[in-house]
Amino acid sequence: MAFFTGRTGSLVFDGKPVAKIRDWSLETTVELLSTNTIDSGVNTFVPGVKGATGSATLMYYKLESGESTQFTQFTELLKKIMKANALVTTGDRVFLELNVGAGHTDDIKFNAYITSASVSVSTGELSVVPINFTVDGDFIEVIA
Repeated sequence: MAFFTGRTGSLVFDGKPVAKIRDWSLETTVELLSTNTIDSGVNTFVPGVKGATGSATLMYYKLESGESTQFTQFTELLKKIMKANALVTTGDRVFLELNVGAGHTDDIKFNAYITSASVSVSTGELSVVPINFTVDGDFIEVIA
């Protein structure tokens, strides 16, 4: 039986792992449509639209010169929402892979939009960049 820890997890953007990430989470929901009638004695439902949202906490980490081709810097994700004098468009949709473990069957892959991002700095703490995203469409791959 295999167990996974945060050390085996990762976030991949544009085909490369994000350089430093503290955590990620994903929540999937299904809207339920009521099928009750006037004479119903109990609630009954059918599944409706499904959706997913998530978040990740990236570390404010500048890549060293030798690392630049191996990893994605947090600024690449920020560019999809933090723009000067420009609108967010469909071209800013991102392809993300959330990896629980090191194997290929431990991945969750999907297209998403970054819906919020902030840069947080506190005395005595590492600087972090929390982001939130919303999945656009269905999952492309899920944990097998």
